[in-house]
Amino acid sequence: MRTKMIGGNLIAVLLVGVVSYFVVSSQVESAFLEEVDSRIAGDVQLFDQLWRLAGRELVEQTVAQAREDDTRDVFSALDEATQRERAYERATAVLDWLGRRNRNRAGAAEIALITDDRGVVIARSQDRNRMHGDDLTRVLSSLRGVLDTGEPAIDVWRYEEGQTKYLQVAIAPIREPNGAIRGALVAGYDMSNGMASRLGGMLGLDVAFVQEGAIGGSSLEGATRDALQSALFEGQAAATQAALADEGTASDAFALGLGDDQYIGMLGPLSYSPSAQVGYVVLGNRTRQRAKASPVNMILIMTALGIVAVVIFGFLLGTSFIRPIEQMEEGVLAVINGRTDLRLDIESAELGGLAYRINQLLNVFTGTPEEDEDGRVSSPPEAWAGADAMNSRPEEPAASSPPSSGQGEEDDPELAAKLAAEPEDAYYARIFREYVAAKEAAGENVSNITEDRFIQRLQANEKSLLKKHGCKMVRFQVQARGAQVNLRPVIIR
Repeated sequence: MRTKMIGGNLIAVLLVGVVSYFVVSSQVESAFLEEVDSRIAGDVQLFDQLWRLAGRELVEQTVAQAREDDTRDVFSALDEATQRERAYERATAVLDWLGRRNRNRAGAAEIALITDDRGVVIARSQDRNRMHGDDLTRVLSSLRGVLDTGEPAIDVWRYEEGQTKYLQVAIAPIREPNGAIRGALVAGYDMSNGMASRLGGMLGLDVAFVQEGAIGGSSLEGATRDALQSALFEGQAAATQAALADEGTASDAFALGLGDDQYIGMLGPLSYSPSAQVGYVVLGNRTRQRAKASPVNMILIMTALGIVAVVIFGFLLGTSFIRPIEQMEEGVLAVINGRTDLRLDIESAELGGLAYRINQLLNVFTGTPEEDEDGRVSSPPEAWAGADAMNSRPEEPAASSPPSSGQGEEDDPELAAKLAAEPEDAYYARIFREYVAAKEAAGENVSNITEDRFIQRLQANEKSLLKKHGCKMVRFQVQARGAQVNLRPVIIR
């Protein structure tokens, strides 16, 4: 029984927990994946806006510095050496100013320099002699337009100095008070891992710059970055080149695996980059997004805890029912085997009442007087059925003790004195003979009534009445009323 109770509850908890887990986890996981898949196109547009905004911010700052008197003073120098020195000092000052102003950017500005009205470098920051005399219009096509029109511009500069770098640069014209263009101020930031990580952090995605058939600055690192480069330029090289060549248009979304993670991504050419073919790739981590559904695993944990609770509670509950039942079974079996004085003593809120009724039934079958709630002792309706039944004749009808006034006991002093004077052995032998004779006269079969068993039950009743009344002795009289034979107790004080 205990096993069935526990097993049934276990199956119920397990089914509810497992089914709930798979249903909820699949729905939650699908919702998270759909979120990252559906928003990738919007994230690409947002990336483009962030890129444009960063470029325009840099242009505004560069234009403001180009309008400073210290910048125009570069062109008031009387000789070339002085002009170069002033240009170097001013470019270095602009670089420091940008570094203090743009602390939210990842890393300091890479370079600042001043050119003449032909686009030839006068001096750059950090080194007054490096790049002096270089024609910058050869690598920055937009510089020529700035010097011709006087309108600032944003561009990407393929900058080679020891190693190739790509810089986001702003170009601002340097004007005389009369409006004449004397040259240009150029300032730029390296499109580094830091810049990519900063932009990616704003989007909650991974970002990488694509430069000359390779990955440049990237928020990805190590093997994941290498895997991205292989996927873009080996696995789907044609699609990558087509997307980078199609100016202003991003590719369709594509899925790819990088290491242990699955991504969805889009790539396209960078805006404001006429001087270099560079692009970007924006990646949404589907594996990381799927991991957001991990709290659903709490369903499995709670299911496991529920299973443990079911086992413990089922064992305790089953024991609370089974142990009293086993005690009742053993007690009834003992009575059947001859221990007719045994009664069930079960302390159970659920089965205590049943045990009490079984005790009442045993009292009826064995003819044992009972105490009611007021402490009164009464003989059961069939007083000697149990005594007769002990001799394996359960079909033998039982004698009964009909009720009388009061508690059913005879309190006659004269009769009590007479019975008290009778020797015990003679008394028991006489009562047995009279009882058997009365039963025979009533037409009952008395072959199953033995003297020893009769006397044993009679003495048991005497002890019960002695305890109840606190009297000296209890004797019985045989009374017959029609077909009913009774034993009436007589109290001897």
